[in-house]
Amino acid sequence: MKKGALLSHLLFLLVLIPTLLKAKESSSPSCPPPKLLNIGMGVYDIIHHPNNLLLQLEYRSFLQKFPLARPLIGVMGTDKATVYFYGGMAFDIFLGNKCALTPSFAPGLYLKGFGKNLWFPLEFRSSLELSYIFSNQGRLGVQFYHISNASLGRRNPGAEALVCFYSIPFF
Repeated sequence: MKKGALLSHLLFLLVLIPTLLKAKESSSPSCPPPKLLNIGMGVYDIIHHPNNLLLQLEYRSFLQKFPLARPLIGVMGTDKATVYFYGGMAFDIFLGNKCALTPSFAPGLYLKGFGKNLWFPLEFRSSLELSYIFSNQGRLGVQFYHISNASLGRRNPGAEALVCFYSIPFF
């Protein structure tokens, strides 16, 4: 793994772990969190080839004992027929009653299609999103993530994405 990628993953964990330990004390909404269906559109491989369209669909549930933890499953596809199927965990950190900061981690299966070769079918997505929470518990936000094979493949070029999304709540 490259030094920069290792440092970014370590920084992500250093921010995530203390945040999760204090999450219970945060000012989360009093009602149980809704399940969410995220629909997103953005740019894939934004740093190297910022002309790749990305569409994303993601389902987020919640855990009864840990309502800030959200298991997730999803699929991302690009206009170059790249597809990424993934499943993982997201953690809501509420910044007041109307804003959430949500880091997540999700391993998945990457199929390159005609897009970027990430050199291994198993890829790992680390993301951070910021969203506004509407009164109906729907969310509008922006998400940035990095996909990498953690040096399991011959090469580890990685890719970044920037996604705007809307989350449809259902209880």
